[in-house]
Amino acid sequence: MENMTSSKDILAEKLRSYIAKYGINDFNEERLEKTGLTLKELKANFTDRQDMVKTVLEYERKCFEEIFNEYNFEGWNAIDIMLMVSNEINNRFFNVTPSVTIILSKVFPDIFEEHLQKRSDFIFEKIKINIEKGMEQGMYKKDISSEMIARMYIAKLNDIHNPQIYPPEGFTFATIFNNLIDNVIKSITNEEGKTYYKQRKQLYSILNFR
Repeated sequence: MENMTSSKDILAEKLRSYIAKYGINDFNEERLEKTGLTLKELKANFTDRQDMVKTVLEYERKCFEEIFNEYNFEGWNAIDIMLMVSNEINNRFFNVTPSVTIILSKVFPDIFEEHLQKRSDFIFEKIKINIEKGMEQGMYKKDISSEMIARMYIAKLNDIHNPQIYPPEGFTFATIFNNLIDNVIKSITNEEGKTYYKQRKQLYSILNFR
């Protein structure tokens, strides 16, 4: 799969950084320069603020979906897949906080809701497939509903946009996502799965020690 190196992606990443620091309402030339942007560049690439928001949110989804899509998980243990995804989220999104999407949800609620739905639909299918795979492999409990667990997971994931639950200055998306993955695995694994998860989690922690 191609790396995210297109000029549009780079522009979206810079624009996202700008919005996180200064918001979406005021595009000051001096501030833009600090983020590696110019007014001329914005006018050449975007029709209006709405277009900017759509581009930033599309970029977020693309970054997120690539983590799930770029690995060939055929033959992998379901628990290892969950750990690998969490690991990649942590490595690539260490500086991503919910603050940007909270800002955009207030200014452009309709665009944000569409973004949230698309992201939720994508994650729902991936989590559902993983749960069914884990059940087949004898790692997850047999008496659970993959659809119900996946829906509960999505509901909790969407809570990151509630600043009263997760103040954006105190929680990164990676931290919230990893904790959710941890809670899901612990709740659905059988004894064999719990033992395997504990061993693999320790291994991943050692491999990612900085």
